[in-house]
Amino acid sequence: MWSSAGPAALRMSISSGPALALGLALSAMPASILLAKDAPPPTPAAAAPATPAASSATAAPPPSAAQPAPAAAPQPLSPAAEAAAKRKADIAVAKARCVATLLRLDMVWIPKDAIDEGECDILAPIELISVGKYPQVALSPPAIVNCEMAAAFHEWVKHDVQPLAKKHLGQPVSRIETMSSYSCRNAFGRKNGKLSEHGKANAIDVRGFVTVKGETAYVLENWGLTGFEIKALAAKAEEERKAREIAEARAKAEAEAKSQALAAAKPAGHSGAATPAAGTNPLAAAGTLIEGLPKPDLSINGSTLGGNSRPTDFSMAPNRLGGPKPAPAPKLFAAAPAPQLPQPAIPGAAKIDAKSVFLRELHAAACRRFMTTLGPESDKAHRNHYHIDLAERKVAKPICE
Repeated sequence: MWSSAGPAALRMSISSGPALALGLALSAMPASILLAKDAPPPTPAAAAPATPAASSATAAPPPSAAQPAPAAAPQPLSPAAEAAAKRKADIAVAKARCVATLLRLDMVWIPKDAIDEGECDILAPIELISVGKYPQVALSPPAIVNCEMAAAFHEWVKHDVQPLAKKHLGQPVSRIETMSSYSCRNAFGRKNGKLSEHGKANAIDVRGFVTVKGETAYVLENWGLTGFEIKALAAKAEEERKAREIAEARAKAEAEAKSQALAAAKPAGHSGAATPAAGTNPLAAAGTLIEGLPKPDLSINGSTLGGNSRPTDFSMAPNRLGGPKPAPAPKLFAAAPAPQLPQPAIPGAAKIDAKSVFLRELHAAACRRFMTTLGPESDKAHRNHYHIDLAERKVAKPICE
């Protein structure tokens, strides 16, 4: 053990024998070593840390070395950075849901980047290339839509378009011609108003269909007359009828006025033959001798014959004894026959074109599958195409026109 008396006291305690040898050895050691031995033990603060090789019990480091300096608190994200992080997460979720929805369907599609154009915000749009198999129905041009609209369009083609095409056209459809899909605009292209479903990639406009043999069925050319067009034709025919009646009444009034004018120009009691002036020879004004002779008036059974009256033709005058009946006088202003209006194109009616039936029944089927279906019967803006969409409304009632 280490003692606090120093080397002198240690030498005095040494006696003979082994202790003497130990004392001699200690006396032979340099004074510097002896002084180091006699030095007081180092304080814990000055002691050097023991290495693992020197001792298995390592001294605990000071608190400043054992605990690292605390990390700086994370700074809160700015509103813009927080919104960007949220949008990125929403896009990832939407794309995963879209893939899960469309992978089970017979479709060819290409995922597109998210769309962010003001109000037009689509997280997971796709480009729809074709639908179905055997035959594969191509969209021309391809449509940019959201995944829900793509899935609904697939069901319409599979369960409505193809069965009706085989029924009425005798062959399936291989191409659907579109007019519009995604377009960032208001409804009906108005400057003010609500956002169109096209601006949500939630609508497709379809103008026609082409079969595997190249036969076409277009909405504009093959729908037939719309209700608006039939009413317009009926209104035009009514206007023509009224104009014709007015012209007939005017002509009749003019004829009556002319007849009255002629009657008013004749003196009262005038029988129609010119009366010779007094003191003149009546035979001089006559064309023949017979015409110049006075004609006796004969009366038979109340009928007067002779005199200055002349028959206007060689037919016999009507009498009460029978005989041929006079022919009816011809009508000067016979009413023209009413124009034949075109028959309205109603699905299922006789002699209706098969393409018209196909298009009309397909429109009705779309009304059962989409939230909005607009066609030629809705307005002039949709005379040449179908508009179909999946608009969300407070009241889930489809619009079918």
